Formats: sequence, structure tokens, C-alpha cells
Amino acid sequence: MSQTNDTILEGKINRTQLEDYTWYRNGYYAYKPYPSVLEKLLNYPKCSLLVILGTWCSDSHELVPQLMKVADQVGWEKIECIGVNTKKECSTIDLSPFGIEYVPVVMVYYNNKAIGKIVETTQKTIEEDLLEILLQTKP
Repeated sequence: MSQTNDTILEGKINRTQLEDYTWYRNGYYAYKPYPSVLEKLLNYPKCSLLVILGTWCSDSHELVPQLMKVADQVGWEKIECIGVNTKKECSTIDLSPFGIEYVPVVMVYYNNKAIGKIVETTQKTIEEDLLEILLQTKP
């Protein structure tokens, strides 16, 4: 079943649900990450991500497909996505520890330890911002 672009998903979201959105598919296939940065990200196989997003949010529409493309190309499989409503809340999951004011939020974990996050937009590209966070730890 295809999601309309105004369908708001709340709670845990799987990849198939994201792929139902036109904005996700278009953003994923259009994004071309820097190969030189991807090569460096391959040194961090124990990276996992928690992505808090709004399927209604233009920043999520831009960032999430790019993030998933990068994760796919470097083999990161531990990615959990949680959808929030327009109040940036989720009725099924307590997100208060994250203090969500803007979405998307990408929590970056390495060896199951939170080491950084990206909020709303990137400073550079998604892969460069991820690498900058991961460089704080040893692969």
C-alpha cells in the first residue's frame, strides 16, 4: 500500500513503510554520497542509529533518504526509526529523554554508546557529519 505524502506515521517505522513514500524513494535514488567519505565510514562497522523523524516534515524528507542511502552503502544495518506527530511527540514511545524540539534527530551510537547527534539539518553532507561524529571514537 502506498502512503500518501500527507500520511503521518507515528511510532516504530520500518524501511518498507518509508519506501512507500514518494519523497523517500526520490531522495534515496537521487542522493550521491561522496565515495571518499563512504570509504572512511567503512572503518566503523559497529555504528548504529536511532532516527526520530516526522513523515510530515520537509527536513526529514531531505535528510532521512540521504542517511539511509549512506547507511546502506557502508553496511550499517542497526537503524531504528521512530515517527512523531506534528507536536513532535509519539503516543507509543516515550521520547522525553531526547528533548525533541526539531526533527529529524539522528542519534549516533558506536559499540552501543551514544556519541553524538545530528538535529534537523547537517553542517556539511550527512556522510561528512557522521564521519565527524565517529572520528571521536576508535573504530
